[in-house]
Amino acid sequence: MNNRKIIFIICLVLVSFLYLFLRLNKIEELIGFRLDQGIHLLETKAMFDSKKIRLVGPMVTSKSFMGRNFFIGANYYYVLGIVGLIGQWNPMTITIIFILLEFIFYLFFIFFLKYKFNSFWALIIFGFITISPYLIIHSRFFWNPHLLIPLSILVLLLSEKYFLKKQLKYLFLMAFCWGFAFASHYSAVFWGLFFLLVIIKNKSYLNIKTYLSIIFGFLLGNLPFFIFEIRHGFYNIKTLWYVFINSSSGGDVTSHYFIFPLLIFLIFGLLFLISIIKNKIGGNILLIVLMSGLYLLQFKFFNNYAPLDVIPEWNYGQQQKVADLIVKNGCPKNFEVAATVQGDTRAYDLRYLLNLRNCEPMEVEEYPRAERLFLVAPINRPPETETVWEVTSLGKFKINQQEKLNSNIVLYELEKK
Repeated sequence: MNNRKIIFIICLVLVSFLYLFLRLNKIEELIGFRLDQGIHLLETKAMFDSKKIRLVGPMVTSKSFMGRNFFIGANYYYVLGIVGLIGQWNPMTITIIFILLEFIFYLFFIFFLKYKFNSFWALIIFGFITISPYLIIHSRFFWNPHLLIPLSILVLLLSEKYFLKKQLKYLFLMAFCWGFAFASHYSAVFWGLFFLLVIIKNKSYLNIKTYLSIIFGFLLGNLPFFIFEIRHGFYNIKTLWYVFINSSSGGDVTSHYFIFPLLIFLIFGLLFLISIIKNKIGGNILLIVLMSGLYLLQFKFFNNYAPLDVIPEWNYGQQQKVADLIVKNGCPKNFEVAATVQGDTRAYDLRYLLNLRNCEPMEVEEYPRAERLFLVAPINRPPETETVWEVTSLGKFKINQQEKLNSNIVLYELEKK
């Protein structure tokens, strides 16, 4: 083994340790466990407990048309369910498993960059990914758009196989990954540009087998979704079209719509363009300057590496504490939970943690029927002055007990009079 390989391996190991340290250090305080994670785990666990398959996954709540919402594919729930079984449905363990899986896929990507370009560029990219505030924050919670990173890495690796061996099975597998990604998040539609480039580069634009391989691979990768569409009159596709042509009423387009589907392809494309520069030192300097600039730009907006929706003194440890307090003296009957300390007033985070403790609140539409309500509220928002439906639907109530969780948050037990 020559000196360059030894240096590369040493640097790779050191950056790998830094990668894992930045994501796992103080993970219990920094983990993001909120609305999406609670709903997704509740639905996934219910699917696995009942042993009934699902054809669609989470509802896309950020975009709608005249009250119509649409769903992504069910693939994310199957991945989440497998990880959930391995992690015994513990949100902390599940998050750590996803961090490790993403790390492994990034290693595949780095070795691929080393093979296509050089060790130095591969390490620069790995270093950027490692310290990227945006990627670190997102790694501390599991979310369906995150699956687009490993899947785009697989597509890139398979494309190399396709160009080398000219076998349609690799194009089919690429399309399968594309369909799987589309099932996870609709922003994977951008990958169509990459497939177009692959067809042009391979000069197979007149080969019908090329298009059939892509179509069948894509359909198979998102098969449950398309079965649902056929059985329900193409409900999701129609709703998606309505939202598209009425985009002004559809909601905001946020960064993850572009970062997660395009990150890997943009990095590879950038390195390819820089590789055209014949001056090796100039190319190295340009790459370092670009990566440093992107890092500093991120650091300006995410300078404390905190969760995206940080709530002072309301973290995963506090969520666990509240769930334990509710079941401490036996699980009550006909009760609900609510939280005005966060945007998710229905408290899906607590609902899931109580589910793990076999202490189920009533359904989210049954607040008026509840006899008790456990309310997590800011200290300056007592339940007597509350106006949210989850509290007012209880009607007249008395406060059985209250416990100050910390300097900012109080847990109330309300009982209907």
